[in-house]
Amino acid sequence: MNKNILTIILCIILLGVGASWVIQKANSSHDIPVIKDVPPFLFTTQNGESFSENELKEKITVLDFMFTSCAGPCPIMTNNMTHLYHDYTNVDEIQFVSITVDPKVDTEERLKQYANALGVDDDRWQFLTSDIDAIKDLKKNGFMLYADELPRGHAIKFVLIDPKGRIRKYYDGTDKASMAVLRNDLNYLVKEIRS
Repeated sequence: MNKNILTIILCIILLGVGASWVIQKANSSHDIPVIKDVPPFLFTTQNGESFSENELKEKITVLDFMFTSCAGPCPIMTNNMTHLYHDYTNVDEIQFVSITVDPKVDTEERLKQYANALGVDDDRWQFLTSDIDAIKDLKKNGFMLYADELPRGHAIKFVLIDPKGRIRKYYDGTDKASMAVLRNDLNYLVKEIRS
C-alpha cells in the first residue's frame, strides 16, 4: 500500500478517535463530582419533627447554615434560597434545608415564624435546630465548613446533596453567578433522576 494512502487513513482514524473523545467529554462535562456522604445526624424541624440524614435521600437537597438575627450575609443567602424555593415550586425532586447556627435564639417557634415570614407553606423547605455542639460537629466534620465562633463565623455556602445523601458541590450563597451555576446543576440532576 502506498505510504501516502496509509498516512491519510491513519490521520482519518486519529481524527475520528479525537472527535469521538471531544464529543464524549462534552456530553460528560456536566458530571458533578461526589465529595462524601452526609454523616448521620438527628435534628429538629421548625414544626418539632425529627429530621435526619435519611430525609436527604430520595430528593435533591440545597442546604445552608444560617441564623435568623444575622445582619451580615444571611439575608442575601435567605433571599437567594427563597427564590430557589419559589422557582422550583413544581419540582417534587428538590427540597431545601436551612440549619441554624444560633440555637439559643432560633428556637423551633422562632424558626417557624421565620419560615412563615418567608412564605414557606409546605415541607419542601425545612429549618433545623439542635444543640450547638451537634451543629458545630455536623458543620465542621460532616460538611467540612468553618464552624468556629458561631453564630457570626458561619460559612456562606450552599451545599448540593444528591438523592443518595452525598455532598456533590458547594456554591457561594451570596453570589448571583454562583446561583446560576447551582440552578444549572439542579436542572441537570433533576433531568438525571427523570431519565
